[in-house]
Amino acid sequence: MDFDHPVAAVILALDAHEVPHARLLARELAADCDSQTMLVLGEAFAERGLVSPLADLWQFRWSRQGPVEAEAEAFALALNALAVDHMRELRFEEARPLLLNAIEALPQNLALRQNLASCALELGEFQGALDGVNEALARAPGDAALHELRGRVLYQSGDIELSVAEFTQAFDAGRASAGLWLLRALCLDARIDEAIEDIEKLLAEHPERGKAMLDLEFSDPGSPLQILRDDERARALFE
Repeated sequence: MDFDHPVAAVILALDAHEVPHARLLARELAADCDSQTMLVLGEAFAERGLVSPLADLWQFRWSRQGPVEAEAEAFALALNALAVDHMRELRFEEARPLLLNAIEALPQNLALRQNLASCALELGEFQGALDGVNEALARAPGDAALHELRGRVLYQSGDIELSVAEFTQAFDAGRASAGLWLLRALCLDARIDEAIEDIEKLLAEHPERGKAMLDLEFSDPGSPLQILRDDERARALFE
């Protein structure tokens, strides 16, 4: 980059690991620079994995300039990245406002809506989670990850029977994780024959991952799959 470029000083500070100084310089620039410069500035933080400083910078930018269409995607994705970090650390209340602001800026992005619904689910807000995932599925009816998420919402809210169709659709689309949820639902619903068939399918289509997931599941004494220990056909799958 040309040393005369407005972002050059910020990049030099970042490369010198002087992040606080770089953030100060970036804020000064973000206050009134044009969109192209702002996008380059944001990319400098994104390329270095500085998730929290990047989200803070974009929030500062929009507090000063308001929503700018050319910047909407970068703004939303920066907030989503920080929200995902919060979700990994189980800080769902901190993730939610970030996701709401991101969706306001980029309403067509399904990943944002999926993450918001996941937040609601983890907080035990089942109706909010269901509303969110239904809205996302209205935009992408065939999305396997969304069907798995809707299955989880139904399962965790007690609608075990209704969850089976959602998990089945996602599992048939190739999602191994949906297969495990499907097995749990089938076992809770005492549909043992179907559960055994789906264990066979899971191990056939996802041999290594399927076995690892099942080994971990059977190590949990509270797993619904423990009922299969009493079935000779199921035991034979692991011998």
